[in-house]
Amino acid sequence: MSAAKQIRIHNGCHQNGSSNKICRRSRPFVAVVRASVRHHPQEASSRQETTRRDALLSLLSIPISVSQLGHGVLPALAFTAPPPGYRALVDKLDGYSFICPENWIAVTSSGNDIFLRNPRSVEENLFVDITSPSSSRFKSVTDLGSPEDAAKRLLDQYLTKEFMSTRLGISRYGEIVSASSRVAIDGQTYYDIAIRMTSYGSRNAYAATRTEVLRDYSLEWDRTLSTVLGVANNRLYTLRLQTASSDYDRDKTTLATIMESFRCKEVEV
Repeated sequence: MSAAKQIRIHNGCHQNGSSNKICRRSRPFVAVVRASVRHHPQEASSRQETTRRDALLSLLSIPISVSQLGHGVLPALAFTAPPPGYRALVDKLDGYSFICPENWIAVTSSGNDIFLRNPRSVEENLFVDITSPSSSRFKSVTDLGSPEDAAKRLLDQYLTKEFMSTRLGISRYGEIVSASSRVAIDGQTYYDIAIRMTSYGSRNAYAATRTEVLRDYSLEWDRTLSTVLGVANNRLYTLRLQTASSDYDRDKTTLATIMESFRCKEVEV
């Protein structure tokens, strides 16, 4: 994972104790979304190119079972058939797999390895991101420190980079909801992290003073980001789920099912 550019955070707050919650406030800032497509040639004799992400997304059109995948699946990736209402996604080239609700839709304009969203909830989605093999040398997820250390790094990344905004009168806050470690059935250690992010802004676009800004200050959005971190092939794998905080408790079962199914595995080069 690339280190986030350090930006001074004002009015930060830190809370110790049994709750293990970190709450910080960022300077006013706008999220920048980058869209890119990576192309990989499939055959030397063919001019047609298909990305690995396209190949994976093509699997979304039909339910997948272990028996259908056959001998091409690495043993550790050949998990049991998904429960009713879910489908399995397996990327044999990058070495990861997980299950998701079968009605979730692929978004091809994302720059991530894969991006899916819930068609019934505009704020609910997931993506998988993998660090570059040339810039990372991870041996284990514990290279990030403890789950709490990894959660703090994610929180800083969200506040100082991903959800940054230069709009006048915008304030973003982050709070670590939970951070834990588990050993999955494949013997690998994974970190499960949940962070709540909120954004407040002034509804007065022409506010010129702090008093005017605060007078029309209100909540813009409130989201909980659930993340699984794992390591394989010297790379850091990130599965992140986003949901509206108001729906977080209701959707906990679905979120936990997806997160606990995530696996990353060594692949042959």
